[in-house]
Amino acid sequence: MYGIALSVAACLRGGTRVDVAWCLDPDLTPEFDATDAVAITPGGGRLGSLLGGAIDSRLVELSLINATEGRVETIQLDELEAGAIGVAPGTVIRIFFAPADIFPEELWEQLLDRQPVTIDITLTNGRSSATTLGEQPSNTTISITDDRVLCQWSPTASMVVFGGGPMAHAIGRAAQFVGWNAEVTGSAEAAVALATSLSPIDGIVVMGHDTEAVGRVLQTALVSGAGYIGSIGPQTLQEDRGDWLAYRGVTDTTRIHGPAGFPIGASSPEEVALSVIVEMIAVRNGAHSG
Repeated sequence: MYGIALSVAACLRGGTRVDVAWCLDPDLTPEFDATDAVAITPGGGRLGSLLGGAIDSRLVELSLINATEGRVETIQLDELEAGAIGVAPGTVIRIFFAPADIFPEELWEQLLDRQPVTIDITLTNGRSSATTLGEQPSNTTISITDDRVLCQWSPTASMVVFGGGPMAHAIGRAAQFVGWNAEVTGSAEAAVALATSLSPIDGIVVMGHDTEAVGRVLQTALVSGAGYIGSIGPQTLQEDRGDWLAYRGVTDTTRIHGPAGFPIGASSPEEVALSVIVEMIAVRNGAHSG
C-alpha cells in the first residue's frame, strides 16, 4: 500500500476511479512483502505490484465490474499463477478488492508519510462500503473473520546506497540482513530518484570520488524526508562535498553523518557496513545525534 499511495491519492484528487487490491493470506506467500498492493485504473492500467503480477489479469477483470463496495475475493491459483508465486497449483488465496474512495482520506496521507496504519473493515456477506482507521500498529499482521478484516501494516525501512564496489554491496547485504529493503546503484540519476521518496524510517549512504555526482545525491537527500544520511570517505572528501553543497546554497548539512558509521576502527567492507547500519539504527531510535 505504501508503494501506491502517491498514485492513488493523485487519482482521487483528479476524480479518476481507482481500485486497490492486496493479499489477505501473507502466510501463504512469504516471499512477498505483506504490505504490497496494486492499484488498477480504468482501462486496466496497473500501479504497484501484487504477488509479482501473477494474478493481474484476474484483478483487471474485477475492476471492470465498477463495484462501489469492497469485497473479499477467493482465487484458486492455476498452474501458471501458482508457479509464478511459488506455491502448489490449486492453492486458494484471498484478496481484498475495493474502490479506493471507500477508505478514509487520511489513510493515503498516513501511507505517504510511511506511518504504520490499521484498516478496520466491517463485512456484510463479504462486502464493505466503508472502513475505519485504528491505532498505529507495531508490526504487520492481517486477520480475517466472517464479519471483519483487520489489516495492520508497518512499513519496512529502505536503505539506498549510491556507489559501487565491495563496500557498497556490503552495506546493501547488511541492510537486508536486518530486514530492510536495500537498493544499491552506481547511477546518480537513479539514486536521486530513489532519494526523493525516502521517509524518516529510511536511510541513504553515498560514496565515491565523483564530487559532482555525490553532491547531487546528497542535495536531494537533504530535502527529502530521509531519517539517516551517511557520507562515506575521508575528511578531505567530506570537505569537498560540503564545499560543493555550499556553492549551491546548501549550508545546513547537520543531517549528514560523515564519515558515516560508528567509530569502531572498521577497516573491511563488512566492518564498515556494520558500523553504518548500527549508526542508522541509533539515529532512528534517537540514541545517537552526532
